[in-house]
Amino acid sequence: MQSMTIEQLRAANVAGGVAGVTLKGSGGAFLVQIATRSGAQAVLAKARSVEPRRFGNPASAFNVLRDIEGRQGFV
Repeated sequence: MQSMTIEQLRAANVAGGVAGVTLKGSGGAFLVQIATRSGAQAVLAKARSVEPRRFGNPASAFNVLRDIEGRQGFV
């Protein structure tokens, strides 16, 4: 599975390359999984790393996604 930073996710979304996003619980954290139009899967990563970005609260993950989606929206 690939990883994407917030900026890469924003660019892919604006370009129409994001098919959808899923918030998945993993242990004591939540991860954002990304499905691309090409069929590839990715996970939202930290800014300067390939390590998955973990959210302790699902509301904080939704806030980040809301900021990214802008007018394009997510499925």
